[in-house]
Amino acid sequence: MSASDSGSLVPAIIRAAAILDTLAAAEGERLSVSAIARSLALPKSSTANLCASLEETGLITRDGHGYALGRKLAELGGRYLSTVDQIRDFYELCRRAPLLSRETVRVAVLDGLDVLYLARYDGTQPLRLTASIGDRFPATCTATGKAILSTLPPAVVSDRLRGGQALPALTERSITTVPGLLAELAATRERGYAVDDEEATIGVVCLAVPVAGFRTESAPFAISVTALKARLDDELREGLLAELRGVAAGMENPLQPGAQRVNAAK
Repeated sequence: MSASDSGSLVPAIIRAAAILDTLAAAEGERLSVSAIARSLALPKSSTANLCASLEETGLITRDGHGYALGRKLAELGGRYLSTVDQIRDFYELCRRAPLLSRETVRVAVLDGLDVLYLARYDGTQPLRLTASIGDRFPATCTATGKAILSTLPPAVVSDRLRGGQALPALTERSITTVPGLLAELAATRERGYAVDDEEATIGVVCLAVPVAGFRTESAPFAISVTALKARLDDELREGLLAELRGVAAGMENPLQPGAQRVNAAK
């Protein structure tokens, strides 16, 4: 393709992005050019050319089994996140918090009815059975998702759920009905934080609070802490929630009292 062929530049970029999305959806499985072309309903020849260009830039990689996402994407993603002030604040505030510094803490953004995880702090007792940066989960099964949904007007939530007969379930404890979710969101507003009680992973509990004022355009955020249910007694729960609120306050405004409490605890 000639660089002067401006009429084909935009479609090529769109198709390249679609190839990256397709490989991301494969979750590590290698895909052949033929499989990618079939998935996107594209000609095999142009798909092969685009894959070769993406491979040359390091955005995708190839072996004898096919194509997968390349390390260049992780590098670009890391550089993007390093430019977000609130993300830098998140890591620093977690490091200074006496309890949270031992746990797994994450930042997530709402995207439709999913949450997308943008940052993950692994403390001295990291929990591996939980979402990592770039992972996407149903918002209705996660503490971060319910924390964010609870900040939206009930009419907006109902509109997003319109047409859905059953909500996705990750475990037998997941909420699968719209009335059940709306009741849970009302309880979340009442207590001021969201709970994932083994709804995403059996044996694991997450607590989350929304981060007011931390948003890009119309995408609200939340932060959560994850712990094994067996060790989450009332004292630890209250301590984690207090520090979680302090981190949220620090991300909203470094001069707020919540942030100062976390800093003072260092």
